[in-house]
Amino acid sequence: MPHTKLVPPPLPSRFVERPALRRRLVNHASSTDVTLLCAPPGYGKSTLLADWIRTAGDADRAWVSLDRDDDAGRFLTAALLSLGECGVVPAGSRLRTLSPADDQDPASLLADLVNAVAAVPARLYLVLDDVQEMSSVEVRRVLAALIRHQPGNLRLVLASQSDPPLPLARWRVQGRLAELRADELCFSLGDASRLIRDAGVTLTGDQLRRLVAQTEGWAAGLRLAARSLRTAGDPERLLADLAGGDRAISDFLAGEVLAGLPPDTRRLLRLLSPCDQVDPRLAALLSGQADVGEILAELERTSSPMVTLGPDRRSYSIHPLLRCYLRADLVRHEPRLANQVHARASAWYAAHRRPAEALRHAEQNGDEHAVVALLRDVSIGMLLQGRPEMVRQGLASAGAGAIGNDAVLLLCSAFAHLEMGELSVAESDLARGDAVWPASPTGSEAALRHLVVSAHALALGRKPPNRPDDDGALASGPSGIDAWLLLDRGLALAAHGDRAGARSLLRSARESSRAQGFDYLAMHVRVALAVLQALDGDYAAMETACAEALAWSRTSGWPRSPWLAPAEVLPGLARLLRSDPSGALESSGRFADAEPSLVRFLARLVVGVARFDLGDRVPGARLLQTNRRDLADDHLPPELTATAAVLEHQCAIVGRHLPVARDVAEWSLRRLGAGAESALLDARTRFVHGDLAGTRRALEAILSERTSALVPATTVEAWLLDAATSLRAERRTSARESLSRALSVAERSSIVRPFAHADPPVHRLLLDQIGGFGHTDAFAERVRQVLTAPGERADEHVLTGREQDVLARLILPQPLEEVASDLRVSVNTVKTHVRAIYAKLGVNSRRAAVVAARERGLA
Repeated sequence: MPHTKLVPPPLPSRFVERPALRRRLVNHASSTDVTLLCAPPGYGKSTLLADWIRTAGDADRAWVSLDRDDDAGRFLTAALLSLGECGVVPAGSRLRTLSPADDQDPASLLADLVNAVAAVPARLYLVLDDVQEMSSVEVRRVLAALIRHQPGNLRLVLASQSDPPLPLARWRVQGRLAELRADELCFSLGDASRLIRDAGVTLTGDQLRRLVAQTEGWAAGLRLAARSLRTAGDPERLLADLAGGDRAISDFLAGEVLAGLPPDTRRLLRLLSPCDQVDPRLAALLSGQADVGEILAELERTSSPMVTLGPDRRSYSIHPLLRCYLRADLVRHEPRLANQVHARASAWYAAHRRPAEALRHAEQNGDEHAVVALLRDVSIGMLLQGRPEMVRQGLASAGAGAIGNDAVLLLCSAFAHLEMGELSVAESDLARGDAVWPASPTGSEAALRHLVVSAHALALGRKPPNRPDDDGALASGPSGIDAWLLLDRGLALAAHGDRAGARSLLRSARESSRAQGFDYLAMHVRVALAVLQALDGDYAAMETACAEALAWSRTSGWPRSPWLAPAEVLPGLARLLRSDPSGALESSGRFADAEPSLVRFLARLVVGVARFDLGDRVPGARLLQTNRRDLADDHLPPELTATAAVLEHQCAIVGRHLPVARDVAEWSLRRLGAGAESALLDARTRFVHGDLAGTRRALEAILSERTSALVPATTVEAWLLDAATSLRAERRTSARESLSRALSVAERSSIVRPFAHADPPVHRLLLDQIGGFGHTDAFAERVRQVLTAPGERADEHVLTGREQDVLARLILPQPLEEVASDLRVSVNTVKTHVRAIYAKLGVNSRRAAVVAARERGLA
């Protein structure tokens, strides 16, 4: 008996320890009767077992390497000798003294072995390596019998390149089998990094990830690659053709993986290698073998050059390195056959509505005419599935000459660039398409052009164009275009103020796109619905819709679409209105310089107001003014104009920048006309100047609902201002009613910010009345928590409400007599407030008080 058969192999040089994997092996081996390590050659099964014995010691661990010429007697003798050398076996044990006779019956020898092991007062582990070499039926029966009669103190650990012909399913059901397979044995990114580093090779993070992806963590492939990379001048070049161009890996694949397969099997694998994965129907088409499904299943079970994929385990994939090797070999020796395989695969995938795979195989076939025909058929569907890179790659493969004279493919190119956020390139493609546009386009072509032009306009923040006259022509158009048209119509209705019609069409677009499998399109419909919800003032629903769209984008790998920007920015507005300026900045801050101008305007509005609310008032106010100026005459939805006017005007009033407040009011009037928002801004200005009667007259149209507010914040602000006016006139009951009305409107839209900036006496009234607002009490409590949160708006409350009123008039400036008249108090009372202001601000003059107030953001 050769001694090498009974000892573990030596560990390789530059061995990478994998303690977590070793712990899993220890847990399995110590708690389960049989542990099976099963993976193709080169996955490190023997190395892992050898490391386990090295670290734990061999006092209770025995090793036997199986050979193809082992018979039952030789196998049992090897096991007996190896177990007998374990240190925990007592000197007088029969494991040490048994001497099998040449003619001893295997069943008798097995019984002696089982009894001898059972008599040992310690646990023993028997490792059987290369179990796939167990070719003798008699040996398999003996091993099965050993496991069937396994002593309680014996654990078996088997290593095999394929599932051994043993009753594994029964042992799984009985809980007697633990398994470590290729997916657990493969190297992680960290393992591979240590292996490459120890080999003296330096790779970038991207190169390392590509290497691990190409090898799928296959240990032998990584070691061979490391050896080649150590001498390669250009790692990038080697990685580009690892299996086909590296001699060491090619020799290993040919000698260790493929050599043991029958010639017909090797031929089958070569024919299937152009496909990343195949199902039996495609495999039958490519190979011409009707029973190929049974062959693939047997291959997956026995030698594992192939694994099953998918929930139904009906698709097969050859290991990436082996697939690349076989593919390169096929192209090198039979290029015409390789092209035929690609052509058949492309046709099959196209017929089964899998355009990406169809296009990839058409490109590999090198047939430009086939690529162009396929692109015309599948590009729109792929774009609506969020695959612009694939379409661009196909267009590049077809060549500039074929694309430049095809108006439809130029439209597809433009839309692909739009999806990638490359707006100027998309505009160039649209112009080139116009230059070759047919004199008599089909209805489908005209509709496609309209949709791409409309998408380009939306990406630039412009109003979409009018829809085409003949929508019926779309019935014969590309798959998915009908759902796209519904989205386009819905956006057009929303732009013209028909929200109910827009909502209906967008919901239909969502259902249609989902039913056809266009989740990318459905995601954008979700964003469009979120915009509608924002325009309706339903900010909670809008936030939910935006979160769903963004989560969909991240999980599906669609982060670059320009039409996703509203879903990023709109939640910032909702957080701002909830009086969460920090959250608003976090959500919208990075879009303050984004395109299109509408998204940029909204982001800057949120950022400017949030900074103002956080105490950074001067920069915040300047950003708001710059935002209005940069917008120039660009279109804004009326609701966004109203929101911007109400927010900036309030910042200007709170900051006592009355000229800015006047500019905002004039800007609002020009864009919106004389509506509820203009009335609110007028009322605010009158209130600041102490004109209570004028304030009430300005508010009357809003509060009586003769004029409808564009955004709910306008109505909330109007009722709060009415409450402040009533308190100034000492009508507390009326003020309480107005405050209750403000809470009722605000609750529906989760708006809190107006309460935080309301007149201080209104704050006190709300705090006094908590518990008495009926159905809005829970919301009133939320508002109270914002008003009384530690550290919130601390500077504003350095001064009392009356002191703030006096400070505002010191800044104008007004003589103290006029201040007293405005506030309806005596001059001495005003002087008392002035002394208190000086003391709190640490100053001793009116001029110094004004400077200090501005530095603290109080003016």
